[in-house]
Amino acid sequence: MKKPYLTSILTSILLIVSMFFFVETNSSSGNTQFEPISNLIASSNSNNYSSNQSRQTDLNDFILKEAYKYPLREMHNYVSRLNSTHRFNGSILVAKDGKILFEEHVGNKDPRHKESIENTDTYQLASVSKQFTAAAILLLYQEGKLDLDDFATKYLNNFPYKNITIRHLLNHISGLPNYMWAAEHNWNGKLPPDNAAMLNLMNKLKMQAYFKPGSSFDYSNTGYFILASIVSKISEQSLSDFLDSKFFKPLNMQHTYVHNPDEETGKNELLGFRRYGRSYRSIPFTINDGVVGDKGIYSTVNDLFKWNQSLTENTILNDTVLAKAFLPGKTNNGRSVPYGFGFRLKQEDDSDLIYHNGVWNGFRNTLRRYQADNITIIILSNNSFNSITAVSEELHELSKAFSKYESFASFIENTNIYDIDNLKKELVNFNDIPRSESVEIIEKAAKLYYKQNERYLSLKYLEVSDKYIINQQYQSLLN
Repeated sequence: MKKPYLTSILTSILLIVSMFFFVETNSSSGNTQFEPISNLIASSNSNNYSSNQSRQTDLNDFILKEAYKYPLREMHNYVSRLNSTHRFNGSILVAKDGKILFEEHVGNKDPRHKESIENTDTYQLASVSKQFTAAAILLLYQEGKLDLDDFATKYLNNFPYKNITIRHLLNHISGLPNYMWAAEHNWNGKLPPDNAAMLNLMNKLKMQAYFKPGSSFDYSNTGYFILASIVSKISEQSLSDFLDSKFFKPLNMQHTYVHNPDEETGKNELLGFRRYGRSYRSIPFTINDGVVGDKGIYSTVNDLFKWNQSLTENTILNDTVLAKAFLPGKTNNGRSVPYGFGFRLKQEDDSDLIYHNGVWNGFRNTLRRYQADNITIIILSNNSFNSITAVSEELHELSKAFSKYESFASFIENTNIYDIDNLKKELVNFNDIPRSESVEIIEKAAKLYYKQNERYLSLKYLEVSDKYIINQQYQSLLN
């Protein structure tokens, strides 16, 4: 075959119109469980390696979700009922073994209007923020800039409580009084106090501590704002700038930031709401919204998933340092405390659970990692939904069905998807799954995979004199 003819064939094939794949609507708000995969074939003649690698990854994720289609459908039906019957309004993500299998954004940004929640809308994390403050402290510890048993007064000259260590603050055994009460009864400024102003106020008031440091457990928002103040003192940065440079940007958490009440609210920043009778009212910012470290971070379920992965993969904090965050604290008399550094710890019947909930001004959230089956559940909501824990537990129960399909999903991922006949023969190895289900999944996955790659497959098998050139292009796009 002569080169002009080859060029003609290549040109005609590369002009094939891009196709868009849609899947069944999988959200009560009209969003889909799997968005249209328009980016899979963004350009029919693109030779950009990273672009095509991204498209291939998207397709592989899509096929993986097809393999778990039936348990995911059960999850979708459950979440739809939450919205229609119990007025759940927010975002939910479920992942297994580091792969997102379920993600839905349910309801509206403002429950009073009909603008659907999007995956870039940010939620106030409330106390889920504490794990970021703890991570900042651990990073400074990793860098040799502090010791966990240092006294807070070593870094904060105007801190009026003696003999309280950084470890006491992390484990909620410091005995510090409630800064929110102090602000609500003693702050006279026009703007909410920030961390520095709040620390000065506490130094001025010198309120009575609840107990001797280390003698008891008492969940303390004050302790975590003091930790944030220590981070700022050592790093000579605000908590916002420190977290942004050390965690958010390195982890590509593009929609995560520390809220600043002095700045204009971003267009994707959600408000919190509370129901009154048959309607909702937005909850305004309060006098306590200027203090951060105990709360104040805004994020999305996708960004929190990236964060969670960084903890399991030791992306920033090394395994030795990070392990300290997941150890229960101890009081002076040796009594175990069910709290590590920024994380609650719970021994479940079938799994160790590392988690944290968050409640603040209409926002109700949770980030949970079930160790035994490597399931991550993230729920963010903004309409004072009061059953986050119950919903998390139900989603965990539903996620156990993933194990039934796990070997089947792995089989599809690691088998020649084009060899349909051979795939069907192998289905005898998956007796737990009805054959009709598995055949349907395989045929749909193969069809999608072929549609995505048909032009390169056609090129690969053309009888041309210089097959190396064609195969090189094919491999660069699919490998």
